[in-house]
Amino acid sequence: MGIANGEDYRLVSTFCFTFPDPGALPAINGHIHSQTIVSSSGHKFLVVNRTEVERGIPCEELVAKAKVIEPLTERSKEVIAYDLTLNVEASMNRQNVAAVIARCGETVSAEYIVEFTNPGGFLETQFACSDQGLFQSYLWLAVIMCGVTPLFYFAFRVLHRRQAHNDVSAIFFASAAFFGTRVLFFLIHLLVYARNGMGLGMLLFLAQFLDFVSTTLIAIVLVALVHGVYVTRPSVPPGSEERDTLIRVMGGFTVAYLISTLACGFRLDSDLTPFGLLRGFASMPYLIARLATGVFCFKKGMALASEGGDTLQEEKKHLVTKFSFLALVWLGAMPALMLLSSEDSWRHDMLVMEMGNVAAYGTLLYFFWPSRFGSTFSCIKPTERAHPYAEFGLDH
Repeated sequence: MGIANGEDYRLVSTFCFTFPDPGALPAINGHIHSQTIVSSSGHKFLVVNRTEVERGIPCEELVAKAKVIEPLTERSKEVIAYDLTLNVEASMNRQNVAAVIARCGETVSAEYIVEFTNPGGFLETQFACSDQGLFQSYLWLAVIMCGVTPLFYFAFRVLHRRQAHNDVSAIFFASAAFFGTRVLFFLIHLLVYARNGMGLGMLLFLAQFLDFVSTTLIAIVLVALVHGVYVTRPSVPPGSEERDTLIRVMGGFTVAYLISTLACGFRLDSDLTPFGLLRGFASMPYLIARLATGVFCFKKGMALASEGGDTLQEEKKHLVTKFSFLALVWLGAMPALMLLSSEDSWRHDMLVMEMGNVAAYGTLLYFFWPSRFGSTFSCIKPTERAHPYAEFGLDH
């Protein structure tokens, strides 16, 4: 759904049809349903191979290579609305096609709604080749989240009751809550998308924005941990060069991901993804910033562990080293997946990243667990009182 204008042809949408195995069911066609409104002559609705559009060939050549050409003109000069339904045969199985509105030699000016539908059941009809199984995968992810939510809530409540929370733990549990909510929002969007092929745009944007919030918060947690905050020292000294560098790194990370999320959210024909990411220029600064943050965390953590000498307990060195590797792997995974994946494999890689997110939250929960919290975060600020239950031996 959108408005096409400004060029002599405009890509409306792309899709990859899937059909049942031959012989499994009687032959059933897929469909392309197009509703367009034009107020000037010369427009054509085209169905072409997606590769032809990606090559950027001239309009006349694109029309010549089109599989379907439907003129959108009449002799009347009034605004004309067209409702067109095209059948798609099984010979188009797993072929990537594109719907295009063209007006060669003149500027396109049209409004459109285009819907592609596969033959099949509720979970197949609206989803393209690479999106098949996406709803089921996120349904299982939601089940996993429901299963582990009591563990997070138990740990949070115990630490709250003991008055043991610090800044880092509070940010971690807030990030986990936003992550779980984001998974739920995206699942609801997929459920509606399976029914109407459009989903709930506002809910998708909220899911992507919550991913920005949860990702930024857990990145702050990892940056704090590799700097030894509450682990080896009470804080990073205010006004120090180290603190200024930390703020610049996280500031660049946050701004870059916010720009990417907003660019993704305001795109009408965006991909089915809960991440605020585009396979384009708008997301490149974030991917670079994320990778750089991962390397920064790893180098800082390893330097802290190696420079601690005899003043740093062996157990604390191992903790900081573990946090350093976790930060590098988790922060570097997304840029690596985006670099190595193609547009068709991105959905699978997206699920790999989701499993990485669950693993990262689970690993951190292990260290934030009430029975380990006191030994992990043994350095408190001088202005804070000691652990309220330390005198009873209940801080770990």
